Amino acid sequence: METRQAFLVDACAAEPTGGTPVGVVPDGDGLADEQVSAVAGEFATTVALPDGDDLRVSGPSGLLDHHPAATIAAVGHQHERGEREVGSHTLSTATGTVETEVTSDGGVWVEQSPPTATTANVSESSVADALGIDPAAVRDVGADFPPTLLSVGIDALAVPVNFLEHLSGARPDASALAAVADDAAVDVVCGFTFDTLAADAACHMRAFVPPEQSVGSRTVGQETLVLPAVAGGLVSHLFERGSIEDAATSVEQGHFVDRPGRVHVEAGGNLRVGGHTVTSLDGSVTVPPAEDDDIIEV
Repeated sequence: METRQAFLVDACAAEPTGGTPVGVVPDGDGLADEQVSAVAGEFATTVALPDGDDLRVSGPSGLLDHHPAATIAAVGHQHERGEREVGSHTLSTATGTVETEVTSDGGVWVEQSPPTATTANVSESSVADALGIDPAAVRDVGADFPPTLLSVGIDALAVPVNFLEHLSGARPDASALAAVADDAAVDVVCGFTFDTLAADAACHMRAFVPPEQSVGSRTVGQETLVLPAVAGGLVSHLFERGSIEDAATSVEQGHFVDRPGRVHVEAGGNLRVGGHTVTSLDGSVTVPPAEDDDIIEV
């Protein structure tokens, strides 16, 4: 069996164990897709294999399409190792190319396509009940901003909540959440509020994944960690409809699962999401042969 150097890199984080953890294997040469998926299963998160300007991303169930958190982690880690300079870079992925930029402070920006946004045909009360939030907290904002379907590579239902106090107390009902997600045909249900912890953030978001669903990143219970694609799509939509004034802002997420993170967003033109990275683990992973399904030892 082969042993490869492996890192756990937290994307969109200011400190270790914040944001979204991504396994980074700098030398993925010769590893079959099923081996990479096995490594992702061992890390219980997405794994990125950067090789120069090529990037392969996998979850425990197989290869993934373009994944902003994994791209941020991979590029940020390359920069930390001295393998990628400050400036713009084009990466090749399984689904095409993606434009990235490393800033002088070590931040990483990733371009993404603008979201497709439509008003959701859902009951505000049903959504509030599924999230375990007082329906009045949703209706209070829904008159100006109804629940919205966002397509950003994954499909999300964005639900406005009046205050962070109510969003912080969300206690989703698993079966009700699954029903709402099924009716809306989405992968994730997101509650968000303009009431934020930091004064310079546009909104605070909590995203919940129905049982048996996966969005390619680690979840804590039913709540996902930082989702840059959804955060970017939300800000883009809010800016386009005039709900926020600043095209360059940020979204808070992960604080209520003890993985605080922040996604920086630039909307208004080419949509970009970004963040900083922190390496929280440096070690090696033993990868089984491609035909072997045994447990990996780390």
